[in-house]
Amino acid sequence: MKNLILVVLIFAAAAIQAQTVTKYSPKDLESWQSLGDGLGYVTHGQFMMEEVDGSIGFMIFSPAKYKDVVLRYEVMTMNPATVLVALLNASDIGNSSDLTIGDDNKGSFGFWTKEVEDYMFGFRVAAHNSTPFLRKYPAIDGGSTTIGLAEKDMMHSGWRHSVECGKKGNKIWLKIDDETIIDVTDEKPLEAGQIAIRVRGTGSDLGKSMIRNLEIIGEPVK
Repeated sequence: MKNLILVVLIFAAAAIQAQTVTKYSPKDLESWQSLGDGLGYVTHGQFMMEEVDGSIGFMIFSPAKYKDVVLRYEVMTMNPATVLVALLNASDIGNSSDLTIGDDNKGSFGFWTKEVEDYMFGFRVAAHNSTPFLRKYPAIDGGSTTIGLAEKDMMHSGWRHSVECGKKGNKIWLKIDDETIIDVTDEKPLEAGQIAIRVRGTGSDLGKSMIRNLEIIGEPVK
């Protein structure tokens, strides 16, 4: 029995070590593809994402695509109006892992809810009078897109919080400050796609946040 347990532990350790962990500095994030009217730049050793006048949302995209992946980073919102969302497995609807974005796309939120498929993690959404949520787009057979809803809000303006969005097989979860607040099973999980990070304001206030210590755990796919 002891030998069996030892073998299991060895294989588990090997699996963990086999995972690819890619760390991105704030300077690295400047080179990520962006969408929408906004600015992404390094300041005070962190990556600032901020909207500009007329913006309807500002986003950055990972260089690679992933099927099973964990996104981790630390983030601070700079005002109470800022809404923060991350997307996993974002791709064209269907079997393709590509993500096609037209030249006329200015960052409309509707594009992500109607024209592509993705897992949407809304973890800083108090300005929308909501607790953190997990949604899957598009809706299946007219059902609800919400597949997970946290019981409480945990993020505060001006505070630095750690965020983890993960998908492995049919398990999808959201952690804030190392506490799991959403943990669900999707019987028909999405295939590979890109990762995206979005900032948006509410009312007359523009969205603005700072990111540091971003890492992606997972094997990129072609």
